[in-house]
Amino acid sequence: MALAPKPSILFVCRDNAGLSLLAEAISNHTQPHLRAFSAGLMLQARVDLAAVECLHAEGVPADGLSCKPIEVFTLPGAPHIDAVVSLVQGARASVECSALRPSARHHHHWQMEDVSDLGDIHERRLAYRRLLPDLRAAIGVLGARTFAAAA
Repeated sequence: MALAPKPSILFVCRDNAGLSLLAEAISNHTQPHLRAFSAGLMLQARVDLAAVECLHAEGVPADGLSCKPIEVFTLPGAPHIDAVVSLVQGARASVECSALRPSARHHHHWQMEDVSDLGDIHERRLAYRRLLPDLRAAIGVLGARTFAAAA
């Protein structure tokens, strides 16, 4: 008997260097019935060290996190995405216009602080830590409500 594939969720923010990576890592760590991915509208060169430090401080694995453009998930062979979550205001319109729109069954728009605008690593680290409880709670609700049948 073949196992049904886990539902997949894609977290999208502007640069995929911090906030969306946090969401991906937290979701994969706390929601074993889901497969989480992340992407950005504009490719960032590297992962924000402040986000990785925040994950490590929370005991959440950060292995394998990388910056990816949203277009990666529209290529042949890309994982099927069941739900898309735009995390910041600027990502909402782009996600709605993307090629992912017709294929994903669920679309959610959260209003998180766009931490990437903060220039100082210490400020970003503090901002990620402030956002973490809300992000963790929202992911828990999303996993329970949107994908309850898959659990």
